[in-house]
Amino acid sequence: MNDSLHIDRRQFLGQLSLGGLALNEMLTLEAQGALLPRPGHHRPRAKNVIMVFMCGGASHLETFDHKPKLKQWAGKKASEIFSKDDLQGFNPEKTVENCQILPPVFDFKQHGQCGAWVSEIYPRLATVVDEITFLKGVHTDSAIHSVGEIIWHTGHQLAGFPSMGSWVTYGLGSERADLPAYVVMKDGVSTAGDEVFQQGMLPGRHQAAVAQVEKGKSPFPHLTPRDGLSIEEQAGQLAALNRLNRLHRDRYPTQPELTARIEALEMAFKLQTSAGEVFDLNRESKSVRELYGDNLFSRHCLTARRLVESGVRFVEIIDGATGRQWDAHGNRGGLIGNHRSNAARTDQGISALITDLKSRGMLDETLIIWATEFGRTPFEEANRESKIGRGHHHKGFTLWMAGGGLKRGMSYGATDELGMHAVQNPAHIHDIHATVLHLLGLDHERLTFRHNSRDVRLTDVFGNVLHEIVA
Repeated sequence: MNDSLHIDRRQFLGQLSLGGLALNEMLTLEAQGALLPRPGHHRPRAKNVIMVFMCGGASHLETFDHKPKLKQWAGKKASEIFSKDDLQGFNPEKTVENCQILPPVFDFKQHGQCGAWVSEIYPRLATVVDEITFLKGVHTDSAIHSVGEIIWHTGHQLAGFPSMGSWVTYGLGSERADLPAYVVMKDGVSTAGDEVFQQGMLPGRHQAAVAQVEKGKSPFPHLTPRDGLSIEEQAGQLAALNRLNRLHRDRYPTQPELTARIEALEMAFKLQTSAGEVFDLNRESKSVRELYGDNLFSRHCLTARRLVESGVRFVEIIDGATGRQWDAHGNRGGLIGNHRSNAARTDQGISALITDLKSRGMLDETLIIWATEFGRTPFEEANRESKIGRGHHHKGFTLWMAGGGLKRGMSYGATDELGMHAVQNPAHIHDIHATVLHLLGLDHERLTFRHNSRDVRLTDVFGNVLHEIVA
């Protein structure tokens, strides 16, 4: 290219009106460049993932882990029952020795043919337990919110590593060139921040696209074309810009990010049509919309189904982010009101998602994950104020999954009779990550990225596939 023809790309981009995209937003979208589908390491059981993350630490003892023995020991001090070592590793700012054993605050009943125990606060979810695989012996490495969130999402305690969704798109690519492979919908910023769904050291195209689901608004910023600009004119501007990009790329072949930028501009153009269609919930029948309900969480669940149906590889719904709504301390509204209101907000949407996917024949190939950073202690907080609360607890808690090649109507693992320690088939977060990748056809030990002279992976140097829960 003749130097006299040199063009300042940033200045040129700023003058373009392609799709009404602001310059910064357009450059951000280069991270969402087209990803071709890639084969996994073995035959997959699932094609897509919908992950629902409850921010704040949902209590296993008030949701899915029935511990009637707690009533027998109610009022006893933690130090009278548990050893000094047992009581180490919780929130470093608080002591727990004088905390009193607290029985479950809600009633439990068995449901379905599998006889799963479910709390009264989940009446709708109780009707679909035969589709669910409960993991009741989960444990993790920290009882601090931010660290727990980072471990769950990235497999590491320090920020800066790729999220699970990024690893999945890195391993499998995408089925669609006009939609992001990894989409996040959230109701606020979580304790660990947006770091939890970043791509880390992976190429930028593997970061999540954050979408909003609000009536009358575009799911992604700046997708509305400028008034008077036809689709043909936009296409012409894109073609001109990409010709310049390709000339520059061919001159500097060692800069692969130039290809990503070209792909991103093309995706931004295509998103004007594809995003509007996928995120338009009015395209669903009235009966389907009523099945899910109409709060934000329910709309996120319905949109998640539409996204995976359209070929999006990994969808995450982050619930209760603002204010850590599942954080059931006595000074944060109290355990009873906290969990009753949170479950009421989410019960219909998540139950409808399972029912809807099954009715469409999609549950077999879609893996649903319900997760939280940790559980809650079997004992009440010491020196509580006016309301009952439980502390942070990472040594034994419950997560669940559904669909995606799992054995259904199953409870795997267990905590002890007081819900303190994972004692039967304990599953670390690394083991769950390894299992999720396995269901998607990926070997967690082979899915690596070379960085700073080491092979980085989601499971670090740990993790075993939980073959017992795979159908």
